[in-house]
Amino acid sequence: MTASENLVTQNEKATELNLISASASHAIDNKHDCKKIKFNKFLFEKIASKEIGGNSITISSDENIFLIQFCLTGSSSVYRSSQKKPITFKQAEYNILLLPKEETTTLINTEDCDLIQIYLEEKFFLQYLSRDYGVPLYNLIGIGKLFHNHLYLNPKLKSILAEIENCDFVGNLKNLYTKAKIIELLSLQLAQYEEEKITPTKLKPLEVEKMILVKEIIEGNIGAAHSISSLARAAGTNEQYLKKHFKLLFGTTVFGYIVSCKMEKAKKMLLTGEYRITEISEVVGYKHATHFTNAFKKFFGYLPQSLKASKIILGTFFSMGIKLEAMELMMI
Repeated sequence: MTASENLVTQNEKATELNLISASASHAIDNKHDCKKIKFNKFLFEKIASKEIGGNSITISSDENIFLIQFCLTGSSSVYRSSQKKPITFKQAEYNILLLPKEETTTLINTEDCDLIQIYLEEKFFLQYLSRDYGVPLYNLIGIGKLFHNHLYLNPKLKSILAEIENCDFVGNLKNLYTKAKIIELLSLQLAQYEEEKITPTKLKPLEVEKMILVKEIIEGNIGAAHSISSLARAAGTNEQYLKKHFKLLFGTTVFGYIVSCKMEKAKKMLLTGEYRITEISEVVGYKHATHFTNAFKKFFGYLPQSLKASKIILGTFFSMGIKLEAMELMMI
């Protein structure tokens, strides 16, 4: 799943990105899989474990680029040729990395590693990152990552990533949609960083693992009537610690995350056009369709019935030949 690699105009210089996948054993007779991608402003890539299977990925570019790396499952270690220590990502962690031009960066991934990577051109990234935010830009030159400690993937960020991945628009509409979502991601990441400066996450590794387990239990059975007590027992903790640690780690309450998962699942089902409201409400755990409809409207701000209609209208509007640049001006 990629976005924007074919959106370079004649007046723009594309950034060339090289992605080389090879066996971690580096055997002499091993075949390397090399992808050369030209992109303008941004590039969205999802790398599933079944595609890399524990293989390493070597990254190089002809220009400075920034990489927002989300480690969904497993773990991934990032080695820059100019640095001695790797940057290691564990499950549900993310950060923003600087990949200098003409320097190689290697990712060593576990066999169960799933990644989402968003590559940004330097000019595009700095355009939306004001120095007034107080984010330590010097870290990018010194330790190679924007945030000294990795941040955790919260429900809102995960939802935006899913929206980018599942977007079925094409051409200019897809480009505009992806760009807007990436800018939204950057703003939420900065907000999360600012919040954690005030209330820093100080959880022990075992406590983090328990909270991630709770998150996986919720995601694995969205239609279940999860309770704080049952989730606490499943994770081997108590209710008080569960509520406190989950909020610290993911920036939302347990109940808030449950509702978020239900609503995002419902939205995804609605967009397929294959399910009735009553069917969707049952899948996400609502006994009555009216209760589901009210919850959906409270969460998204519009009725579920209007979702498909608005999508059709928007798609028709762009099919009329409206230029991307003109639409951007209209949105300012």
